[in-house]
Amino acid sequence: MNHDELTAFVTELADDLVPAAVESGTGMGALLASAEAIVDDKAVLGVMVTAIRMGNIASYLLAAATARAEAIGIPVRNRMKNGRDLLRELPLAPATVNRVARLAQHLDDLPNVVRDVRDGDLTVEHADAVIRGLDHIATRMGADGFTAVRDKTATTLLAHARIDQPAQVMEKARELGHELAPLDPPSTPPADNPSLNQASITRTDEGRVTLEADLDQLSGEKLHTALDALAKPIPAPDGSPDPRPRAQRTADALVSVITAYLASRNRPTVGGVVPHITMTVPLPVLVGSGGEGDSRVARLGFTGSVSAETAREIACGNTEVTALITADSVPLDAKRTQRFVTGTLRRALEARDGGCQFPGCGRPSAWCEGHHIQQWADGGETNLKNTVLLCSLHHHTYVHGKGWNIQIGFDGHPWFQSPEGGDWIRCHNRRTLTLADHAAA
Repeated sequence: MNHDELTAFVTELADDLVPAAVESGTGMGALLASAEAIVDDKAVLGVMVTAIRMGNIASYLLAAATARAEAIGIPVRNRMKNGRDLLRELPLAPATVNRVARLAQHLDDLPNVVRDVRDGDLTVEHADAVIRGLDHIATRMGADGFTAVRDKTATTLLAHARIDQPAQVMEKARELGHELAPLDPPSTPPADNPSLNQASITRTDEGRVTLEADLDQLSGEKLHTALDALAKPIPAPDGSPDPRPRAQRTADALVSVITAYLASRNRPTVGGVVPHITMTVPLPVLVGSGGEGDSRVARLGFTGSVSAETAREIACGNTEVTALITADSVPLDAKRTQRFVTGTLRRALEARDGGCQFPGCGRPSAWCEGHHIQQWADGGETNLKNTVLLCSLHHHTYVHGKGWNIQIGFDGHPWFQSPEGGDWIRCHNRRTLTLADHAAA
């Protein structure tokens, strides 16, 4: 069937459906004529099912055409390597190109899978999961061992593809790979090979930092375990749901793990020096007196220049930060006795607060930073009456970001007030003493 014949077939099919459907209010024709003409639920669902089946059939036709193009040498005549290159010339997503190309390569050796796609009963995504699953098992068993079980394994994966999602089909393939892999010599799956691990940290043009990692299964399990509890939603003090989406909570959890690591006193050293964030900041930036020129810009050791607001936020109380304060590039001791919450003061804070004191949080002190209630740049002292332990989320997002107010109350403990004002709320440790309307969740 050539292009003109196919176009005529589709047009004729649509024309055949429209009249009857418009009269009865059912079928695909009603959808083509007018959405308002469809009043029957079954008709709408029928259109959806038919469209999916047609899409599956179209995927088979595309794969069959790709295989035929390779057989008669079209890619070579057009200075291309194979049918996959032909597919790349079409308006298809790269993932779709790969799936169709793989299906085209297995039209003859996976007849049951191909038949289901051709009949519209199986999507190309599910068929591709079967194909990739078989490839995975073959790499675990070796070509000779896999040949004997190939047909049976293909039947098993196809049965799962008919009822499960593609990801579940791949998981079943991994299970079969573990079961069928020979014990001698042992076969190491890619998921168990830490030598394949890769990670990159890059800085974008906007100054943000992008992290990409490809980890073995055990390392990934450790990462999930470390982040899972920290990424759980944290209700607001009034009990409303955490507004952060899952991706943001995961990023905050990762930052919390890094913060706790940097706060640890027993972490490995580099040349005898415990790793820490290094910031060089001119005094005018820190105290907000303005200025111009490169000497008026704060800089971090790895990621470069930062805004004055971020510099003051960093200097607020991160125990892992070393700030080299300079004026006109000349080192200057501008401490008001002590800027950072360290030593005896840190232990006193941990004894009083025991963890993040933002209402409803309570993360352990190892995950927390000492926050200056009155900023150091504004004359605030570094002492027990002017500091409070906060986790990174509530320190930077809520207090510095959203403007929550804090004061040390008559009881010697922190009290919190929302940016909108209103009543003051007791800290997390003493939330049970708060009036019921203001109790933390």
